Amino acid sequence: MFKPFYHLLSFVLPVSACAFLASAPHSSLGALAWTLPFWAVLLLDWLGPENRLQPDRQTPKVYYDGILLVLAALQIINVVLMLVYVSALSWQTPADWLTSAVNLVVLRFVVATSSGTSAIVVAHELIHRPQKYWQCLGRLLLLSVCYDHFVITHKQGHHLSITMADDVAAARFGEPFKAYWRRVYVGHWRFAWRLEQQRLGLADGDVMHWVTLKNQVLQGVFLELLVLVLVLVFFGGLAAVMFIYQAVAAVRILEAVNYFQHWGLSDSRFAKSFGWVNSSWLSSYLFIGLANHIGHHEDENTPFYEIAYSDQGPKLPYGYFVMNLWVKLANASYQKMAERELLRFQAGSGELE
Repeated sequence: MFKPFYHLLSFVLPVSACAFLASAPHSSLGALAWTLPFWAVLLLDWLGPENRLQPDRQTPKVYYDGILLVLAALQIINVVLMLVYVSALSWQTPADWLTSAVNLVVLRFVVATSSGTSAIVVAHELIHRPQKYWQCLGRLLLLSVCYDHFVITHKQGHHLSITMADDVAAARFGEPFKAYWRRVYVGHWRFAWRLEQQRLGLADGDVMHWVTLKNQVLQGVFLELLVLVLVLVFFGGLAAVMFIYQAVAAVRILEAVNYFQHWGLSDSRFAKSFGWVNSSWLSSYLFIGLANHIGHHEDENTPFYEIAYSDQGPKLPYGYFVMNLWVKLANASYQKMAERELLRFQAGSGELE
């Protein structure tokens, strides 16, 4: 009865970010207090109950589409409020410097975490929709984190080569997160550029592949640069730096999810699966279908509220928030756990080699 309302948990981070930005200025302690919603979410993701999110085909789809629209609006509002916030910080006295510096740290933390959900996760849902207007809204959200080329690499790369060795987004067995991050952040852009060249029938030496406006990657770069110039002109250099900073931090959250969601699954020594199984109650609802990852790969065109739960893969011990920090802060420990779980899954699947 109440399950459709659990999806409203996706508003926790973007709404708290919006409240933080709209209620500025903050003292140093006041700013730090606004990180508490994140720590509460992290704790619930760690200690909360398990959940096998099942498809909802009873609730009118307009309800779920409304959630996506409000989250998208919150993302744009939060980015604008962030820019206004940064441009209004005072740097006149030593006390101002301390307070403003603390505010910048908290701002980056709060906004980037929100962008990792209300921008990238919502965009991920929208770029899989068949309607052009949803896809355009998804690209707009990706522009807010300077990652427009994700549309190409995700749909034409990751989904087509999932569990294969040439999947750019899949973390290889034994690959640390730092090495993975360095590889994919640039590798995704190169992959998208190469696909666009092939689509347009252009050779590497053809000057047209640098100037044609039919190149979707080039379109994205142009729009991202345009946004950055507008930020620089209207809000100043510090705001432009923080805009880029929150964008990179948000993308790093996305790629951390990609890392632990597919780590080691392209290795031929282990049983095959589309992804690692998430059963965290909080992650299931807060991440707009992304945490139901195996079901998403089984049918990428299914809207998030109709994705079927699947347990046909190795199991994540915690939800997405805990896993995100684990792979970044204690990667060696994470890899030991992941290797043990892959071996357990392999043994249980009956595909020992």
